Amino acid sequence: MLACDGNYSFVGQNQGGLFGFMQKSLSNVQDHIWFERSEMKDRLTVAKRLREHVEDPNKDPMLIFPEGTCINNTSVMMFKKGSFEIGGTIYPVAIKYDPLFSNAFWNSSQYSMVHYLLDIMSSWALVCDVWYLPPVTRHENETAIQFANRVKADIARQGGLVDLIWDGQLKRTKVKPELRQQKQEDFAQMLKID
Repeated sequence: MLACDGNYSFVGQNQGGLFGFMQKSLSNVQDHIWFERSEMKDRLTVAKRLREHVEDPNKDPMLIFPEGTCINNTSVMMFKKGSFEIGGTIYPVAIKYDPLFSNAFWNSSQYSMVHYLLDIMSSWALVCDVWYLPPVTRHENETAIQFANRVKADIARQGGLVDLIWDGQLKRTKVKPELRQQKQEDFAQMLKID
């Protein structure tokens, strides 16, 4: 949707199959940054490349989805702090899809990219509202996490989305037992009668 308004470079995880082919094709014509999530040394390299990209006025703006995963169009989940550590100005965008004609949510742990593309392309229409919010920069004493949370709250408020504090990877992994136990204890304390 955003590509209708201008050119953007992308940052994202290396993929295989059809999506990997699309990534390689995109990289032949523009400066994109692809990485492997599992490699710690890759994180440092990506951060360096992002910083260099942002500082180069001749490069296209970098389009980053800081949640790190597709979500279900009802909420904004925890942002990864790495996008907010590199410096520069952030131009937040709130996007909310209208589910009346199609569901833009791709559950990549359930469906392949080909299945998702066929589903989207055979839908009646893909309709969404896009809001370009005012540019923001990190405050002097603000941590990257605080900055990320501030931007996330602005996006959630503008899009009428729920501002959540947990990671979007919950669709791929189970909740840690200690986190579940803590929530159960908190709930039990609420029910406790003196």
